[in-house]
Parts: sequence; structure tokens; C-alpha cells
Amino acid sequence: MVLLGLLIVWMPAILLALSLIVTRLTGCQVNEARAHPCRIAGIDIGGTLYTMMVMGWLVIPLLPFMALSLIGGAVAGVLALFGVRRR
Repeated sequence: MVLLGLLIVWMPAILLALSLIVTRLTGCQVNEARAHPCRIAGIDIGGTLYTMMVMGWLVIPLLPFMALSLIGGAVAGVLALFGVRRR
């Protein structure tokens, strides 16, 4: 259940990063104004890249939850490092 929550919180940031990586690797153009054509292997993925990039706007309201997940992960890591177990 916790992993599902983390996936939901981090998905917009992952999609934004993935769209920017694909855009950089293919030389396509992507911005918030509109979907630009981007052909890869004869398939236009411009609309998909546009949608993935616009999902990045959801990062703004999810930032507090993303920060909490990072802090919680750091605390869990430190507790695991020192061998503290929950009962």
C-alpha cells in the first residue's frame, strides 16, 4: 500500500523526466504551448510527449508529499543502518 502511494506521488515527476529524456534523445521539440509533431519509427508521439510534460505541473501541489516521502525514506534508512526494529 505504501509503494502504491509513493508511485502515485512520484508519477508526475517521473513522467516529466521521461518526456524530457525522450525529447532530448530524439531531437524533438516539446513545450506547454502545444503538441509538436515528433516521429519515431513512423509513429507520431508528439501528443504523448506533450501530455507527459504537462503532467509535470502536478509536481507543484505534490511537492510536500514528495518531501515527506524522502524524509521518511531517510529516517527508515538510518533506523535500518543502526539496527533499530519496530515492534
